[in-house]
Amino acid sequence: MKKIVAYFRSSTHEQLNSIEVQKTQMFDFIKKNEKQYVLEKLFIEHHSGKDRKRIELANAITYCSENDATLAFTKIDRLSRSAYHLYSIVETGVDLLCLDMPELNTLTFGIFATIAQHEAELVSTRTKAALAEVRKHKQLGNPHGFKFNQAIALETKKNARNKWLLSNDVNKAKQIINLLKTNGPASLNEIARTLNFQGIKTYRGKSWQANQVKIFLAQI
Repeated sequence: MKKIVAYFRSSTHEQLNSIEVQKTQMFDFIKKNEKQYVLEKLFIEHHSGKDRKRIELANAITYCSENDATLAFTKIDRLSRSAYHLYSIVETGVDLLCLDMPELNTLTFGIFATIAQHEAELVSTRTKAALAEVRKHKQLGNPHGFKFNQAIALETKKNARNKWLLSNDVNKAKQIINLLKTNGPASLNEIARTLNFQGIKTYRGKSWQANQVKIFLAQI
């Protein structure tokens, strides 16, 4: 029998029963195929399908790799809406099982990965168009002087940094760093490589370097 590791995802704006629906679908599938599959472990998280920085998905893939298990999910967009991310998951070598498309193979996976990303891009395009329409009716610029604007800018920058330090990205970075330290001291370069692999960006949206990790560790 094949060992199944189930991954369930819902966006933060979805109804609360989304995960329960996915669980029901998975449990029904396992029951109907109990001679072929056995459900070994569940991984659940609430994140956008476009977000590659998902701790539970990474944990699920690692578990499958280490335990010769198959990663199962109800629909391909539950795994990711990014074609690049989906291809990177395929390249891990983990066996995949999509309940919505049990016949999924390497070729069809690529096709549906592209479709999933296209749907996400359509949503993004519609959102940007709506924001552009709103900006048409807003007054641009600031009537105050340079010093006043500079003070506002500095305060805004400070608040933005403090907000970032409390963000999900930083919380994920802390978890990753703590996990790395469980096996002994981790070098700055090792931490930087791991954060970059997980798709976590710095405060300025850049890739991590050793000196940035050093500054970050001093702030948390």
